[in-house]
Amino acid sequence: MNSRNLTRRQALKIGVSGVVTTGATPLLALATDGEDPAAIITDLANEAFDLFGGLNGVSNDWASRREWANSVTESRFATKVMGEKAGGVFLRDFSDSKRRTFDTLIEHVVAEFILDIFALYEPNTTFTVNRVRPNRSNTAILMETTVFTNGQTYKVKWTVIEDGGVNKISDVSVFGLNLVSDFRSSIERAFRDDEAAGVIAMLQTRVRRSERKYPQGL
Repeated sequence: MNSRNLTRRQALKIGVSGVVTTGATPLLALATDGEDPAAIITDLANEAFDLFGGLNGVSNDWASRREWANSVTESRFATKVMGEKAGGVFLRDFSDSKRRTFDTLIEHVVAEFILDIFALYEPNTTFTVNRVRPNRSNTAILMETTVFTNGQTYKVKWTVIEDGGVNKISDVSVFGLNLVSDFRSSIERAFRDDEAAGVIAMLQTRVRRSERKYPQGL
């Protein structure tokens, strides 16, 4: 598993340039200034190949892989935007302290989700970018990718937005699961059970479950 498995990088850059000509949103303007929205995904995959490739199937200590997932989530994912979309009107009933806890837990859950995706990687994994296009309102870049690993093919879709002047990932769809939609339905159920406290407990349970699945310090 290494960066040579990344394909069509140059074509990707050309594709993004083509997308830029379709609109003048902040996201697309960033691309014209030299920040390639597509590079977020390809760089992320490159880093994952370098780290996970030497450890998956070899080490049961997930500390360094989790540290990477936490770091990449903090820097490259618009987790506050994701939380706002998923929480919707229910967030109005959160106290300031519970809202801060909610934002922190959303970031942790996203990091564990990313860890879960790259835990599948093995030496013969290939990662291909198939399509790059703007959404209908030209406020986001939609990217369709294919991952082939362990004899299985997975379609992964990414959404990239402008967040605070930086391009960041705001949604991921894989294994038939859309991350923000899954958050939304889980938050709604938890809120109806026990309001804000129920949502916090649900997110904490998700994090603990993943930590048991991918332990560290072994």
